[in-house]
Amino acid sequence: MDKLLAFKEARRAAWLSIWTLLGIGVAEILISLYTESLTLVADGLDSIADALISFIVWFGIVMLHKPKNKIFHFGYAKIESFAAFVAAIVIAILGILIVYHAYERILHPVEPINAEITMLTLVGAGSISLYRAFRVRSVAKKYNLVSLTLDAKNSIKDGSASFVGFASVLAGYFGVPYMDAIGGLAIAAYIFFMVYTALKESALVLLDAVKNPKLQDEIIEFVEKKFHFAVDEVLIRPLGNSFHIQIHVLLDRHETLDKVKEISEKIRKEIIETFHAEEIIVIPEPK
Repeated sequence: MDKLLAFKEARRAAWLSIWTLLGIGVAEILISLYTESLTLVADGLDSIADALISFIVWFGIVMLHKPKNKIFHFGYAKIESFAAFVAAIVIAILGILIVYHAYERILHPVEPINAEITMLTLVGAGSISLYRAFRVRSVAKKYNLVSLTLDAKNSIKDGSASFVGFASVLAGYFGVPYMDAIGGLAIAAYIFFMVYTALKESALVLLDAVKNPKLQDEIIEFVEKKFHFAVDEVLIRPLGNSFHIQIHVLLDRHETLDKVKEISEKIRKEIIETFHAEEIIVIPEPK
């Protein structure tokens, strides 16, 4: 029941992020048509892309809850990390487009009009994004969801970028040249940093890389101290928000099948409770 509640709350958080960020982005782009601010366009496109990211995250969480089948024998646990990977690529493309338009604006400067409206819009967009981001982050931390954590970080980036854009427009308001284009470049820098983080985190999971190399030794030590059985090997496969753990335990070759099954089940339950793993396989081997 707790797991069902976690998925429900995570889906709701991602769904609200979609519409919040989409609304902010559309509003910023519409206002930019009046103010001719590249910073506002860049921030609006950033918000719309973030809405797309939230949609990908939402879809990943929905798929994560689907049961195993004949094609996906291990379920859809890694689709969350795959969704984060795809989202990062989309963000990277957006960053490249913003850099291109900022470069054009430096070569062919355009004087923004009604800078006051631009600054008020950026402050409002940043405040809403940050509020929404911290709400999403609390849900992500509560249930340890990788893609939702990315969504929260992306929204924090979106809100922070709005305030950076505000600072650049403010500087331009007081006569500093090219600040509107520099504001767009600053937002692009935020985007590329998020791309690096997201690609690194999701790729590690997709490639079965264990970020905590000490976890293997901790599991071996736990089993040997608690159950007094030697452990031959522990294999760990990250699943995004959890782990698949395979433990090879050395048992007396004269143990009955019933006794071996009982020991294996005890070890499995203790590992799940202690290390919060998704799936545990205990493989008994003769000494």
